[in-house]
Amino acid sequence: MSRRNDLAQEIRTLSDEEAVRALTVLVEDRGLLASAAGIPMTDEELREALGTAAATGQLPAPNGSSVGAGDVARAALELAAKQADLATVAGEAVDYARAPMDRFDPVSVSIGALVVTLLQTEVTVKRDVSGRWSLTVHKRALRDAALGRLLAALLSHLTNSK
Repeated sequence: MSRRNDLAQEIRTLSDEEAVRALTVLVEDRGLLASAAGIPMTDEELREALGTAAATGQLPAPNGSSVGAGDVARAALELAAKQADLATVAGEAVDYARAPMDRFDPVSVSIGALVVTLLQTEVTVKRDVSGRWSLTVHKRALRDAALGRLLAALLSHLTNSK
């Protein structure tokens, strides 16, 4: 089995807490944690932007089942593991998340902010003059089923966590 398949299996077996911790580490390693923490978008605004994108066919609509933050984090990690420039860091983040925690990790950023920040090269999120947020998925990314699954999982998580 290849390292990529091994990593995908490791990601699937992460607990919810470990998955969110690993995603946070991945975003932090990319130097984007401060950006994620500073995103002015609320979960409600992100839910609306994702819902609009799903309605216009830019991403798959959620299947209606309950999706937790850990599920979304695992989907984001699986997408990162498939990208050559992120695979090694994703593996290190998974290893870190599984390691015994000797300290308290004080950073708490919403799963939506982490995903949007990680995907900033694949997805553009912007606010129009009336204050509404919109989400645009770049055409190249539409070919990647993992990205569609991640965005659908995020929308499902936000929709079911009201």
